[in-house]
Amino acid sequence: MERDDDPTVTRLTPDEAFGLLGDETRFAILRALNGADESLSFSELRTRVGADDPGGFNYHLGKLTGQFVRKTEAGYDVSPPGERVVGAILSGGYTAEFSADSVPVDGNCLHCGGRLEAIFRDHGITIDCSDCEWMFTNPEIPAGLMDGMDAAAAPNVVARWLRTVDEAAEVGMCTNCHGRLDSTLYLSDDDDAPDWLEGSGLVGMEFCECTRCGHVYNRSVQLAVLSHPLVAAFHYEHGIDLRETPRWELPWLEADNATVESTDPLRIAVPMTLDGETRTFVFDRGLDVVDRYDAE
Repeated sequence: MERDDDPTVTRLTPDEAFGLLGDETRFAILRALNGADESLSFSELRTRVGADDPGGFNYHLGKLTGQFVRKTEAGYDVSPPGERVVGAILSGGYTAEFSADSVPVDGNCLHCGGRLEAIFRDHGITIDCSDCEWMFTNPEIPAGLMDGMDAAAAPNVVARWLRTVDEAAEVGMCTNCHGRLDSTLYLSDDDDAPDWLEGSGLVGMEFCECTRCGHVYNRSVQLAVLSHPLVAAFHYEHGIDLRETPRWELPWLEADNATVESTDPLRIAVPMTLDGETRTFVFDRGLDVVDRYDAE
């Protein structure tokens, strides 16, 4: 066991965790307990797992007990870490891949007005323009999200997933390991900005990196400010609920629709036009609104 920087947390090392779970009988135990409505006795659990050898089964159960399985007076239960292991496997994030033909997406390309489509790849779904080949988004998505759904549901699944990831980023939580995200805003011409950002047409990007697993989530300034209450309220005034509307249906969300008004202090202006009304929101480096005004 190793102790985290936080003295209240003691965790298994990665090698210890994988060692405990690297046996099909042990995962069968976790899945049986996860599907049970109540605590299971040793004999009932062994029956559900289908283990013939009581001694070998007891050995595997003992290895899981403590971290992934809880032993109580009533029997055995799956612990929260064990439940998360089962959930991660069943999500398809490790065991499944997408395989389907592309499907049409409601809305038009923000660059050329062409037709959008959802394209399935091994571990994700892209929203692309079929005319100019501009890629709106390309998220990694657990394949289990599409279980029991027709391929036509893909755009809605992508929209829901992006909202989930954005909400996690807002609270600084990694969707991969639940670690802490550190966020940094880079302008396209910053000396320390990634090389690919320069010339991308974007004013800037927010880079969210997990301090634990290193997972990175990037989003443009325009996407990063969608959750601001004043931005959400402006859309709601025009009958647009940002909780329900996919971002590719927002007509003002072009990549270059933002302007740096000043760098010291940083001020980024983002005009948003809805139903003929244009309201410009000005954001600081923390992407908080510091000014707003309507076009005359």
